[in-house]
Amino acid sequence: MKILSGRTLPQPCVLTVGKFEGIHRGHKALIKKVVKMARTRGVKSAVVAFSPHPNIVLTPNDNKYKPLFTQEERAFLLGNFGVDYLLEYPFDVHTMALSAQEFSAALYRDLQAKIVIAGEDFRFGNNREGTAACLPVAHVIKDYENISTSAIRALLDEETPQLTRAGQMLGFPFFVMGQVKQGRKLGRGLGFPTLNLYPAVEKFLPKFGVYATQTNIGGHVFKGVTNIGLRPTVNAAETIPTIETHLFDFNADAYGRAIRIEFLHFIREERKFPNFDALAVQIKKDAKIAENIAIYE
Repeated sequence: MKILSGRTLPQPCVLTVGKFEGIHRGHKALIKKVVKMARTRGVKSAVVAFSPHPNIVLTPNDNKYKPLFTQEERAFLLGNFGVDYLLEYPFDVHTMALSAQEFSAALYRDLQAKIVIAGEDFRFGNNREGTAACLPVAHVIKDYENISTSAIRALLDEETPQLTRAGQMLGFPFFVMGQVKQGRKLGRGLGFPTLNLYPAVEKFLPKFGVYATQTNIGGHVFKGVTNIGLRPTVNAAETIPTIETHLFDFNADAYGRAIRIEFLHFIREERKFPNFDALAVQIKKDAKIAENIAIYE
């Protein structure tokens, strides 16, 4: 899959366009249709994804809103579908000002769309005035089991995050990707060495706490226990969240390596302990729970 940025595509294609924040099962059905129809017609397949996420542009003062997946994570997911092009289409003042007629014309002229595949609720153009019915050559897919990114976000945002249900809607476990960074090695001193990620500022994170997880490193999957949060026992003044994962049956050096942490089960909230000894006792209990959670396949 080639990743491009701009307002044009180099070859005729069948495409779909949207925010594509979550890449859930509904999106998957849409994208599979794009790939199938493109191959049948002998043209390229393309996903046109707005960048940055429209909510970030439309509500710049809403610091709480963060996309479920980063651009890198979105590209990873789309790369598994056999799509030829991912076009990061600028969502800016120019794009927002386009009428439905102008944006529709751009799809067929600048993006060389032969067919546009859209969901029933697809809206475009200034003030969301355009619908799929406004497109001259389009194929409309019915909503897939009422699955939406907002519903998935709500499940992950609950007091006890509903990871299983969210995973069912996504079609895979919610995950975080990143590069392992050097930490203070406090976990190693407690007998629980960790792989540390510092998630992107724009990345949505579920509730701070401890989770049973599985981590993909170079195609190999390892069970583990993960803490998301501010590590109040270590530094009460911390303001930047860290993701710390202790893997079972893993002893190699992973610094600098790209990993994907998939969240399977919420164990408990993050909390401050009176000392490191008490923290170590609790981590041991958390790890025992995590060890009994089945790997997602």
